[in-house]
Amino acid sequence: MEGVGTTRMIHIYTRYASGKLNLSPQHRRPTREKLYVAGEQLKDIPRSLIFLMAFLIPLPGVVGGYVLISIMVERWLGNKIKLLPTRFRQLLVPEK
Repeated sequence: MEGVGTTRMIHIYTRYASGKLNLSPQHRRPTREKLYVAGEQLKDIPRSLIFLMAFLIPLPGVVGGYVLISIMVERWLGNKIKLLPTRFRQLLVPEK
């Protein structure tokens, strides 16, 4: 799902850039909401890479430990810092 979100983000920014250069018509330009969603996806890329690196390290318990520490830090700091990608956060920490 991260790949699909990243592809959508690239399409939104491409349409935004072509609109800024007046290469596309007005109705093809993305809305502010779509730009916000694309910005959130852009912020998720480094989080996903860190999660992937923790997953690829062949040490037992690294992924579980990273996820557990990430959840604890996010709760402790009150969501001021986000360490898990949005899609994983929705699965691991269900909202009330």
